Amino acid sequence: MTFVKNRPTEQQIFDWLSQVKLFNGLTHGALLPIIETAQYMELDIGDMFGHEGMPLSGCALVIRGQVEVYRNTYLGEEKIFGIFSSYQLVAIAAIFMPHNRFPMTIRAKTDCSLLLIDKSSLLKVCHDHPIIMQRLLVNFSAKLYEQINNIDWLTSSSAEQRLAAYFLSLCTNQTNTYQFVLPISRSQLATKLGMRYETLSRLISSWRKDQIIKVENHSIKVLKPAYLKGLTLPSKRSF
Repeated sequence: MTFVKNRPTEQQIFDWLSQVKLFNGLTHGALLPIIETAQYMELDIGDMFGHEGMPLSGCALVIRGQVEVYRNTYLGEEKIFGIFSSYQLVAIAAIFMPHNRFPMTIRAKTDCSLLLIDKSSLLKVCHDHPIIMQRLLVNFSAKLYEQINNIDWLTSSSAEQRLAAYFLSLCTNQTNTYQFVLPISRSQLATKLGMRYETLSRLISSWRKDQIIKVENHSIKVLKPAYLKGLTLPSKRSF
């Protein structure tokens, strides 16, 4: 983890911030408190930033590469909660948490660069421009509703249904190819979906044997999407 000595110019920082939906339409002057206090840093793959339980000084904007946020379960397994890419804010919700600590650990999934946004500066901009708070409330409400649906699905579905839903979710950005690369390891995936690693391996092996999927290293191609869609029908909601 390296703080770059040659600080980016204010214009560069403003250009980066302008790529974030939260700050859409705000002027250079409106974002000046953030611009003046932001710090730029570069991380190598595997570098940690913001360990769970550490005091929180602000959030991070991914400029290049990817970071992942995770926790360790009581059994020592890694549970991945999210992967963030360019111009996405990491730990923005933690800014408003009363304990003022990182709720998860942030780790560089690839070589990447981050812009560290000071908490007090961000809060000042939020106070001066209520549109930001409105956007945050919309975003937090959507995330809350998503998590309620996820918990409902997790507690009422089978392991096969959850795996089918996850695979299909990775296909959404593909154009009728139904092919993707697993973004996390199989052990992390098993933990994420609330199943044993052996169960995950058995399901993948069974789907391969039945030619429902084709697996090459971390790349997976869904050969029978209709089968997976049939498994996930109970998860579909009207709103």
